[in-house]
Amino acid sequence: MAKYEIPLEVINRFGPFEEFHQDGSMVSVELSNGKIINKVLLIYPNAVFAVQGEDKMPFDVKDVVTVFQTTDDLATRSSSDWVFFGK
Repeated sequence: MAKYEIPLEVINRFGPFEEFHQDGSMVSVELSNGKIINKVLLIYPNAVFAVQGEDKMPFDVKDVVTVFQTTDDLATRSSSDWVFFGK
C-alpha cells in the first residue's frame, strides 16, 4: 500500500481532516508542481483509496506538498462508480 500512502509528515502538518465516515475523509492535494487534485478519498491516516473520476492513481504520493479540504470536498461522498486503488 506504500505507493498509495501520502507521507505522514505531510498529513500531520495539515490534518486532522473532517471525516464523512469513520476513518474516511475527502481531501484535495497540492503537488510539488502546483497542480491541485480534488476529491481524493483518504483513509486514516494517510492512504489514498480513490480519486473521483480516475481509474488509476493520477499522481505520485511523494509529490504531495499540501493536503486540505474544500467546501466541495466536504460535500462529496464516494459511490459505487469510483475505482479503488490497490485492490
